[in-house]
Amino acid sequence: MLAFELSLQLLLFILIGFFILRRGLVDKSFDKSLASFIMNIALPCLIIKSFDMPFSAELLESCGILLVISFGLLGLCFILGHLAMKLSGEGYAGRILRFGMMFPNITFVGMPVMEALYGQLGLFYFSIFIIPVRIFYYSSAKPLLSSPETGGEKAKFKDHLKSILSPPFIAVFIGLSLYISGLSLPDFLDKTISDLGSVCSPLGMILCGITLGKYKLSVLLKLRYLDLPLIRNLLIPSITAAIMYFIPADPLVSKVVVVYSALPVASMLTAFTIEYCPESKARLQSAGYMLISVLMGVFTVPVWAYICELLF
Repeated sequence: MLAFELSLQLLLFILIGFFILRRGLVDKSFDKSLASFIMNIALPCLIIKSFDMPFSAELLESCGILLVISFGLLGLCFILGHLAMKLSGEGYAGRILRFGMMFPNITFVGMPVMEALYGQLGLFYFSIFIIPVRIFYYSSAKPLLSSPETGGEKAKFKDHLKSILSPPFIAVFIGLSLYISGLSLPDFLDKTISDLGSVCSPLGMILCGITLGKYKLSVLLKLRYLDLPLIRNLLIPSITAAIMYFIPADPLVSKVVVVYSALPVASMLTAFTIEYCPESKARLQSAGYMLISVLMGVFTVPVWAYICELLF
């Protein structure tokens, strides 16, 4: 019930974003400024705050297991995504399908879902688990989405480095350093970080709504945009749950991994597509994927959370 209520709340935030753009309460460039604030200020604060707990060597052992599973799941999703791309054709549609299968919405949906379902410890595990995901998410968007003709497969090392060393990624290591060292921040600074981090979730979902508000729903809600949401919301978590069932890990670790795999398509898919895919139909496809996947997630994420309670 908690997961379903949370999903409805996230959907409401999306509708608010959709409404304020359609009513002209913000201009169409507002999403870029809002995204910059979230990624560079609010999200790093939320991540740092997730590490605010007593040190435990046992938790560090679980973190090591999480990192191994994260790399393994990324590899599996890449293989499945590459196979799907080959089957659907190696044009922009196949490239978008591959990228969408690899990366869910870890920031604007994943963070609030994990915190609400599993508390600070669940958010801590999730922050560790997505370290490899963040590395490949930001650094592989160009080579995975660009066509070979544009030279997208040959991204420069400095571009990879710049993408990796983003504020959210750096915040993980700041939080981890504070966690291991046992250092405490001054109260005024700790409260400031906590308050800034608390706005990340609602603003992130409002941003999703603003992004979707730029398109007509009639052109996004198409059956041809259903394949990726079905894979992302149903197939991948099914495979992940089956694998995690046989791995002797902490039950909370297993729950975090499965719910991660059930998150909807990454919200940045449309932005990355606009930047790296010149085809005009590509942005519509990516936006359609995101909308349908988020709407499905309102129902599928609670279902997977419930299944996790039964399995682990």
